[in-house]
Amino acid sequence: MLKQVWRLSVCALLVLSLPARANAQFETAAVVGIVQDSSGGVVAGAKVTLTNAGTGVSATVMTDASGHYEFFTVRIGTYIVTAEKAGFSLALADNVQVSIGSRRRVDLSLAIGVLSETVTVSAGTDVLDTDTSQRGQTIRGADLQKLPVINREYSALALLTTGVRPSALASSREGSFNVNGLRSTFNNFLIDGVDNNAYGTSNQGFSNQVMQPAPDAVGEFQVVTNNMSAEYGRAAGATVNVAYRSGTNQFHLGSWEFFRDSALTSEGYFKPAAGQAPTFDRHQFGGVIGGPLARNRAFFFGDFEGLRQNRTTVSTSTIPTMAQRDGVFTVAVRHPQTGQVYPAGTPVPMSAFATKVLRDLPEPTSSGAANNYVALTTQKTVSNKAGGKIDVVINSDWTAFGRFGWRSAEILDQAGLPGPSGGDGNGTTYADNLQIAVGSTYALGSSSLLEFRFGWSRTEAGKNPPALGSASALDAYGITGLPSDPRVAGGLPSQLITGYTTLGRQATNPQWQWPTVFNPKVNYTRSWGRHSAKAGYEFQHIQTQVQDVNPLYGRDQYASQFSRPAGAAANNVYNLADFMFGMRGTFALSNILVADMRQNMHFLYAQDDIRINDRLTANVGLRYEYATPMWEKNNVLSNFDPVGLKMVMARDGSLKDRSTINPDRNNVGPRLGFAFTATPETVFRGGYGISYVHFHRAGGANILPINGPQVVNAVVVQGNPLDAAFRTTQQGYPADLTDPSKFNPLAANITYMPEDYRSSRVQSWFVSVQRELFRNVVLDLAYVGNKADGLLLFANYNQATPNNAAGTIALQARRPIPQFADITYAFNGGKSAYKALQAKLEWRARGGLMFLSALTLSESKDNGAGSLENANGNAPAPQDFYNMDADYGLSGYHQPFNSTTSLVWELPVGRNRRFLSDISPALDLLLGGWQLAAINSVYAGDPVTFTYTAGTAFAVSGIQQDFRGANIYRPNLVGDPMAPGSQRSITNWFNKDAVVIPTDPSQPFGNAPRNNVRGPLVWQIDMALSKNVTLPWRASQLELRLEVFNLMNRANFRAPNGNRSAAGFGTITSTYDPRQLQLGVKVRF
Repeated sequence: MLKQVWRLSVCALLVLSLPARANAQFETAAVVGIVQDSSGGVVAGAKVTLTNAGTGVSATVMTDASGHYEFFTVRIGTYIVTAEKAGFSLALADNVQVSIGSRRRVDLSLAIGVLSETVTVSAGTDVLDTDTSQRGQTIRGADLQKLPVINREYSALALLTTGVRPSALASSREGSFNVNGLRSTFNNFLIDGVDNNAYGTSNQGFSNQVMQPAPDAVGEFQVVTNNMSAEYGRAAGATVNVAYRSGTNQFHLGSWEFFRDSALTSEGYFKPAAGQAPTFDRHQFGGVIGGPLARNRAFFFGDFEGLRQNRTTVSTSTIPTMAQRDGVFTVAVRHPQTGQVYPAGTPVPMSAFATKVLRDLPEPTSSGAANNYVALTTQKTVSNKAGGKIDVVINSDWTAFGRFGWRSAEILDQAGLPGPSGGDGNGTTYADNLQIAVGSTYALGSSSLLEFRFGWSRTEAGKNPPALGSASALDAYGITGLPSDPRVAGGLPSQLITGYTTLGRQATNPQWQWPTVFNPKVNYTRSWGRHSAKAGYEFQHIQTQVQDVNPLYGRDQYASQFSRPAGAAANNVYNLADFMFGMRGTFALSNILVADMRQNMHFLYAQDDIRINDRLTANVGLRYEYATPMWEKNNVLSNFDPVGLKMVMARDGSLKDRSTINPDRNNVGPRLGFAFTATPETVFRGGYGISYVHFHRAGGANILPINGPQVVNAVVVQGNPLDAAFRTTQQGYPADLTDPSKFNPLAANITYMPEDYRSSRVQSWFVSVQRELFRNVVLDLAYVGNKADGLLLFANYNQATPNNAAGTIALQARRPIPQFADITYAFNGGKSAYKALQAKLEWRARGGLMFLSALTLSESKDNGAGSLENANGNAPAPQDFYNMDADYGLSGYHQPFNSTTSLVWELPVGRNRRFLSDISPALDLLLGGWQLAAINSVYAGDPVTFTYTAGTAFAVSGIQQDFRGANIYRPNLVGDPMAPGSQRSITNWFNKDAVVIPTDPSQPFGNAPRNNVRGPLVWQIDMALSKNVTLPWRASQLELRLEVFNLMNRANFRAPNGNRSAAGFGTITSTYDPRQLQLGVKVRF
């Protein structure tokens, strides 16, 4: 890898030596305007100069015959714009703020006079979008550093934008948010115009980005949520465009430390039984440095941030009571093989395996059968990240830049249940990232330029279970047939006992994904008359080494209630009794495989922004996208042939031969928009566009190397303990169960991806009106919608028909393809629709006041969630593959209301301020320099889909993981599922009597719709209070900060348990974080 980085570094130096224009970069904006004389007539041939106040770099253009001018790809910052012509006084606009992705309009008026005279005007704030139909929000770097940002993740402020809601993954995966009802993987992250998306196939790395720059390293960023320019694509949600900070002619140095600990953190609503408070110790520290390498010619900037965190959180589990561990139940239990019935209160015999597993569990912390173990679990995080950037001005026409980023993180996660019988957690998660980006721009003249960018990134991320390397299952439990591979072996195989917390290892652990991305792109821009056009090409090559096969160390499930006596009512204790007898209904095991995946993406685009007249601008674009199917470097890949009923192996040849999928070359996306200035205070805007999605983070089920015969995903469903072939838990796993040379399609879960699989398509549209109510106060009202089709879903292509009423027909006998067992089907079966009223009020007043309020009232529907983003009963798979329409309903991303308000206020008190401006320096030290910032968020609680765990007689599939297409069984509703208001509590959120599990094996699919109930409303206020003190050395400054997250210490409850089979159904056992205080100090020189 070092050799590869060295070669890339040499390439970077070569590119940096290329000529480029000073103010041209992808992550930039445009400055446009018209020059007129005092009578309103246009002035042609006027010289317009744009000067960056920080770097001193200037660019010059001449106005055309209609008096118009335009500066392309202007870097964000503060500028001075001048216009001059013989016979007129010089016109100057100062303090021109240019934001990323904007078209900043600066119109100038020339008065009769001589050039030695200057007429200065304030450029003010460009509050209305008069030249673009893009919809979104820009977060300025200054606001980013002032607002209270939890965990100092800049991406968290994307939630200030209308139509944006936190994803179910938000607390564990940085950069996870749903935009306009779409999946979080549909967002596109850029830094300096270069791809910054994390292409890992699973959740390791805990970020949607390769690099996550600290807030102090971000110049600003823009979240474009609708009708983005044709230059942007690859995804259909938001484009998050980050401008990394650059150096200026002034040398700057800064450092910071942010601190939280137990004394600054409230205990929270839920507490361990022993009464001990959770502990918290967090240190986040770092610094930035920047300045000139050569004044007005070359600049540098660098940053570093480290994180050390050690915290405990309350975890709630359901484990067997002490009496149950002795084999004593309150109901009669029947031995499934001998037929002997053990009356209530009579100890039942237990296998040696079950005896040891139960003995190694901790004692319950409370009485009762549900949520009876509450304890503190520990998470430790060590993370370091750094970045650097160099900007070079060759001459007035050419510039170049180079940037690097690095990150290394390790997270240790303790499972909710300690000891050898626990361990169902991530264990050790690691992520190492490296990114290099270079760029150059060449000005072909005053009206055209050519830009080039190249990005390279690599991520090595994965996780290992805490039991890895410990005593093997054979040595510790006498379980045979499990692998001895040191990358896999150690600990207790996963034990899934319906109604109880999972015991043993996490079934999806270990795994790793190591993607490497090559991303060159070129762009040509030209303006003439009323046109500003651009065209470009982008290429992307992704190669990913991935090991995402599971379960690698066994998984046993007990949900069949074999031990339930005839006529007895269903009860989860019979699943526990099955475990004690060793009567597992299903067991699964896979063999390890490391695949080397490859994929290419090609993007062509053209965009023309046409100023039809001084009131109407049209934005017209066209984009073409082609993403190849994924193939494996060594052709270790296979697919199911539904016609020939056989496995088809990849081979050398065409893309179809190597991937088994026909390339999809039909992805053309128009982008149409307008901005009409009805009055100087009112602008109407609208747009329509088509986008495509080529990457889905799906957990491995759509990766065809993870398929038979090279990978044996063995799933054995056992329906009758009296069968001679029935294998108890103590008997372990057959020795050749996962031997590829003995691949048996009747005992393996294979994968089928249709050869006509295509990229997902999303159509988006909006109409809006912007109105400047008062000076710098803008109200934006919009109707926003989208419609998606061809989304990735999973199902069982070989789903069995329901059983007979007696439940006596074996699963395999009910399958439509009897030669095969379960067939995971990865297909374009998903669809969604979104509609919303979005309102935004923004006020940027002089004197340091920023107010932004975003309100979204929306409805989102779909027929399946994104894989790995499907909490609370949502799933990427249907209840019944043969009745997909029954799954179309409210989405897991449906949020009927979402209100977010943010405020930054520099208090106008102290020297050189509005109030007490002449106080003494001593009093100013006490009263001056205060700043207040806050974010208020109110949104609907988490949606919940009711589910239940089907026993063997009710099952139509042997697949157990939803990301591989497991059927998500829903119960029946026979009344209002919500508990009456007077009875509703966190221990009784739902009306249990109205949610009924089917009792007829021939009718396993219930009538409960998706996401028809919710948890409690979420309301949180975050606040930051800071004090700035000027130090007596080179205008240096000290900033002291107090940040309070969840100021009111409101218990914001998470979703209630919606699994009707669970003992804790209808209970809420966790909250979002309680109040946390954070102390911070910053020093700037």
